[in-house]
Amino acid sequence: MSVMGGSGNASVSSSIPSVVNVGALFTLNSVIGRSAQPAIKAAIDDVNSDSSVLPETKLKLILHDTNCSGFLGTVEGIYFHSLSIYSRY
Repeated sequence: MSVMGGSGNASVSSSIPSVVNVGALFTLNSVIGRSAQPAIKAAIDDVNSDSSVLPETKLKLILHDTNCSGFLGTVEGIYFHSLSIYSRY
């Protein structure tokens, strides 16, 4: 399946990816980390189990523990960016 878009004289064509990597950076051994990790996993499972949400595409979670370190969070964020992983932190 292809997606076409256009504006004026320019047009863009792209194919729908079969996998979209979703990155999450947390201190896993924290109140937020222990709460967010299962919630994110459940959300990814819900999206992947309903083919009407993202037809032909699966989400893949890549979760990294920052160990409460701003340095590790920055390094992991740069790493995610270099791999074109969509992340929020």
